[in-house]
Amino acid sequence: MRPFSFLSILALTATHSLAIPTRYITPAERGLLDAPGVLDNVVLFDAPAFPDPRNPENTLAFFQAYVSLRTPDLGVATTAITSLLSSLGINVGNDLNTLQQRIKLLASVGLPGKKVEVVVPGCELSGKLPATSVSDLGLAGAAVSLGSCVQNAIEMEASVLPGAMDSRKFTASVFPSKNSGFGVISDVDDTVKVSNVLDKVALLKSTFLEAPKAVSGMPELYTSLSKSLQGPQFVYVTGSAYQFYPFLNEFIDTTYASAKGPIFSQNLTVLNIPQAVEFLTSNQGTLDFKVATIDRLQTMYPQKKWLAIGDSTQKDPEAYATAFKKRDTISCIWIRRVEGADNSDERFNTAFADVPAGKFRTFNDTEIPKLADIDVAGGQC
Repeated sequence: MRPFSFLSILALTATHSLAIPTRYITPAERGLLDAPGVLDNVVLFDAPAFPDPRNPENTLAFFQAYVSLRTPDLGVATTAITSLLSSLGINVGNDLNTLQQRIKLLASVGLPGKKVEVVVPGCELSGKLPATSVSDLGLAGAAVSLGSCVQNAIEMEASVLPGAMDSRKFTASVFPSKNSGFGVISDVDDTVKVSNVLDKVALLKSTFLEAPKAVSGMPELYTSLSKSLQGPQFVYVTGSAYQFYPFLNEFIDTTYASAKGPIFSQNLTVLNIPQAVEFLTSNQGTLDFKVATIDRLQTMYPQKKWLAIGDSTQKDPEAYATAFKKRDTISCIWIRRVEGADNSDERFNTAFADVPAGKFRTFNDTEIPKLADIDVAGGQC
């Protein structure tokens, strides 16, 4: 089990495409066997787009895609997870359909050697991702050149060029943002979504069976931030595995519609359900993954200021403090104090030892509405 190793943002110019989306490139030209076909399934992840540091007229976007066999065998995975949940006193009951929707990617078979090509209407070039790899079990990720794109777009739709005889459409959102202004880096579990990370049984229920629930007051706060920070780039960085991306993405898009943005999640490279559950209920790799991802974001947008929002259940204080010390682009850190977590002064004093007192704050749930009154853009925290 290991996090997805992001390719270097600035070293990926070799993936620049010379194809123009207005001209359809046949499967034969792309490589019939390399392109995802009718027997394959593609998950295209929402992507941040940013100015090319060497050519401001060019737009780069960091795309990730997962290619797998089209129809996963859910029987074995369903039996395994149902048995495991039952051993913990969790009855699936009438939630079998929800369970099977949530475990589709866990049960899927990733395919190596598949090359995904993406088009974004309004951009000059299409983008070719490197072939999906064996080591990452069907995943590929790269910063690709989209050439010149329409200006001032907030959200654009990207789609995968189809393979031979395939009429399906695989799409994702692209979120362009300038190398200036503000952005919001947000955790997901127990920051914007009630996940009950500290309670294994409750966590498994919220992950596999229950309808997602927002942390009370957070959707309103994020709507307020989208206005007060004048349309910031929202980016969600979660220790959860990418296999839960469809579920999390739908939650963000519907519950945080005014604060939509790409989700960066860990790569869970395991082949059985017990290992997946172990990963889900542990902190494995979370600190390093979040620090590395924030570093990538700061490379994409070196002049952008960031408000980082997280909680006290796992490693958000430590991750954000580490990122703060590495660069000076994090302007403010907010940490939700979750009941039952380590909310001691000793922990926060240690984590934020090298962060000025005016650059971070912790808050409880009763204080969430008041956060909207803080002038982050004006330097308050």
